[in-house]
Amino acid sequence: MAKPAEVINDDQSKDVVPDEGVDGDKLFLRQLKEEEIRAKLDAFARELAEAKAKRDRS
Repeated sequence: MAKPAEVINDDQSKDVVPDEGVDGDKLFLRQLKEEEIRAKLDAFARELAEAKAKRDRS
């Protein structure tokens, strides 16, 4: 489990093209949900990094 996580920084993912059958409100809600999930994943990644650093110092 010492394999570091791969960070994916895809700037193209921010340029969301609306689907044919998705209205603006649903697209907006989907984008908000994606941002919320990304924020939670970032926080989790920070916690993991801190735990690893703490474990390595011990």
